[in-house]
Amino acid sequence: MSDWIGLGFIVLVVVGVLFGLSYLGKPRKPLSKEEYERRVREGTGALSAGVMGLQQFLDPGTEKAVAARQDLKAGYYDDEEKKGEGDEPGQANKELKPTGEGEGDA
Repeated sequence: MSDWIGLGFIVLVVVGVLFGLSYLGKPRKPLSKEEYERRVREGTGALSAGVMGLQQFLDPGTEKAVAARQDLKAGYYDDEEKKGEGDEPGQANKELKPTGEGEGDA
């Protein structure tokens, strides 16, 4: 009797896998221009932000990687900003460093 139950379970899993693969294999319908613009406007959403927060909590390395990525976008590399031309002639040699938490921006 238990052989039939096990065989039935295996057949059920195989049929479920086949239906799942057939669903995944169907081509997606093309997006209209309005639908595309709506999805872009919505952005990543709260679920993605929540998952990123959970990942940062579970893996401390992720938090450091996110902070490093934000520093690189801001123009900082190895805790110092890349030198470039300033707005005024005397500003080019001024070194700027990122502010730590709790420090003022000025």
